[in-house]
Amino acid sequence: MTNDGVRVAVRTRPISKKEQQLGSKCCLVLNQSRAEVEITDFKKQEKDATKKFTFDFVYDVGSEQVELFKELGIPLLDRAIDGYNGTIFAYGQTGSGKTWTMMGNDEKPGLIPQLNADLFRRVTDISTGKDEGGEGSESTTISFLITVGYVEIYNEVIMDLLNPSDKKLVIRESPDKGVYIQGASQVVCKSESDVMRLVNQGSAVRKVAATQMNATSSRSHSVFTIKVEKRTFEKTEEKTKETMLTSKINLVDLAGSERASKTGASGDTLKEGAAINKSLMTLGKVINALGDLSKGKSVHIPYRDSQLTRLLQESLGGNASTLMLAALSPADYNHDETLTTLQYARRVKMVENKVEKNEDVHEKEIRKLKEEIEELRAMLARGGEAAVAGEGVESEADKEKARQMMDKIRELEEGKSGAWEEKERLSRELEEERGRNMGVAIGGIIDNVKEEKIKYMKKIKRLQNQKGKNVEKGKKGKEDYAKLKKGMESDMERYKQLQGEFEAMDDGSSEKDKAEVGLAELLDDIEGVRHKLVEKKKSLLKLKEENDKIDEELIEARAELVSAGEVLNQNDELRKKIVEEERKKFEDTKEEYLEKELKEERERIESERDKIKEQHKGNRIEMMKRMGALKLQMNKERSTKEVLLQNELEMKTKECLEMEGEISKLKEEVARKDERAVELEVGGEEKDEEIKGLREELQRERARREDVEGEVQMSLAREKDLMEAEDGEGAVEVMMEGLNRERKLYQEKYEEMRGLLRQAMVDVVYLTKKVKALGG
Repeated sequence: MTNDGVRVAVRTRPISKKEQQLGSKCCLVLNQSRAEVEITDFKKQEKDATKKFTFDFVYDVGSEQVELFKELGIPLLDRAIDGYNGTIFAYGQTGSGKTWTMMGNDEKPGLIPQLNADLFRRVTDISTGKDEGGEGSESTTISFLITVGYVEIYNEVIMDLLNPSDKKLVIRESPDKGVYIQGASQVVCKSESDVMRLVNQGSAVRKVAATQMNATSSRSHSVFTIKVEKRTFEKTEEKTKETMLTSKINLVDLAGSERASKTGASGDTLKEGAAINKSLMTLGKVINALGDLSKGKSVHIPYRDSQLTRLLQESLGGNASTLMLAALSPADYNHDETLTTLQYARRVKMVENKVEKNEDVHEKEIRKLKEEIEELRAMLARGGEAAVAGEGVESEADKEKARQMMDKIRELEEGKSGAWEEKERLSRELEEERGRNMGVAIGGIIDNVKEEKIKYMKKIKRLQNQKGKNVEKGKKGKEDYAKLKKGMESDMERYKQLQGEFEAMDDGSSEKDKAEVGLAELLDDIEGVRHKLVEKKKSLLKLKEENDKIDEELIEARAELVSAGEVLNQNDELRKKIVEEERKKFEDTKEEYLEKELKEERERIESERDKIKEQHKGNRIEMMKRMGALKLQMNKERSTKEVLLQNELEMKTKECLEMEGEISKLKEEVARKDERAVELEVGGEEKDEEIKGLREELQRERARREDVEGEVQMSLAREKDLMEAEDGEGAVEVMMEGLNRERKLYQEKYEEMRGLLRQAMVDVVYLTKKVKALGG
């Protein structure tokens, strides 16, 4: 066991835009090489306006995230791999940069992401024998088990952020485990991405609220714990030695430390702030008491006065290497809070912890038993022949004791291995419940944020309406003010004019007395208008102040609306990821069930296949019977159609022949007309009527022909559809070939008739031209 003082690092950020708008100046001077911080109170003029502090590490605004990790994170991780506990806790007022230093962003990751990535890189290298330290070898096997927990302390109640529910957790203490949270989730992680997924999920359900200092201020303390268990098997020619080392890395994010007047908190947020400040005050008392203890004073350490100090008991004055990261605001507007943080950090630097390597409890007992066995063997070896001759009973008793110890060692070693596997099993079982509760919790947060978003939208609308009314009122007020001012100026000019006339009048005259009364009345009117102008100006100034206040409220409300939208998007994406993970897990577990169901379904299908075949045979016979009846019906209908079509064709042929006779007669008539042109001129009108009648007859004949053709096509289509609907043996194809041949014959007859008709029409056209020529 070694004494190890708490190390303190301070870091400042640049002045924010809001602080610049308030006219704030930088009150800090940091000397990174000498690790010194100077803070100046510009309100004081005395010599003691500037105070100086010295710490282990100091980082100014130009410091990089990688630089902090190399100096703060890597040493902590080195000791954690070797079995020593470590803690980093961030302290400072809201908006001072705690979360940025701990988490950062994708481009510039903070301490937690970098520590997480380096941890799994080392675990992989050591397990595969690639570590530069050369721990792994052919005779040595090293394996790791990484588990993660994430809790928050909200209004002195401990809640599980990885498995959110209404269940309240309690802190316990035991000689084996030390201080621990009973019932908190411990999730086994296999990769860096697993840990970051849990960080994001837990942070999403953490209590946050908006204050005047930060849009999303943490309203709870959070503790993210990474537990590293390292198991080593060393094989020799005689035996296999197993050792187990465990360590915990606590990453603590304390809620903001500031006065309620600065945050503008009210209602529930004010109560939360009171609980936060109470726990931080208790933390201060514990730090002060530990500082006195390091000076040799006998004091009581009030760990149990707060859930926070109870949970940090091992980190402050206990078994852990602890680093405090103090985040500072450089603006003189926050001078008092920054000074308090520096004084707090200076007191923490005085605390000393008692650090020791964390061997497994069973490992300690096994080592003790092995030492006793070695002592017994040495005693037996020293006894020699005397032990065999004179003290055989004692020798046998010692051997029996040694055998019992070996049995106990085997039992403890089996217990160690079983505990490791049991943790992995319990973690797998926890995942289903955790995913379900996490989805419900994030869904509730999304609903609350949606309500907040609607509330801010309504507030913005109300403020905009109020501002619009004020603008109209101000516009009218300015117009009234201008009118009054113009009227008063006109009265003043008139007063000057009357006063000049008054002075020119003779003293004692009645006209001067009347003018004096008029001047007095006019002066009273001017004074009344001036008073109205003053009141109107006050009203306009008050309206302007009200509009300025509305503008500030609008800026805050819009900022809250944007913040709510961002939280909504982030949590909605996270919930989708959780749902996707649960869906994937469900799909994986469903595959085995589906394979089993498919196998049973195949067997059922095989058993029913024969039944289906028998049923198919019966259906086929029935279908053939129906086909036979259908063919008879179709043949009957086809014979009827053929008779009708044949009669129709004969009738059309006869009509065509009659038309040919008519045309021949017309030709003869035309010849006669040529010879008797004079006579045709006289009777031209009668021939025109005859030609007109002939044209009408041809049109009627064409319409009848098209109707017949349509009926033939429709009849053939119906017959084809009927045959295709019921044919199962290729009969339709055979029947259709016959019908197509018949159709081809009818088509040829039809084309022949159309040729005759075309010739008749040509003749009619020719005759028409002739008649017109004769008539002309």
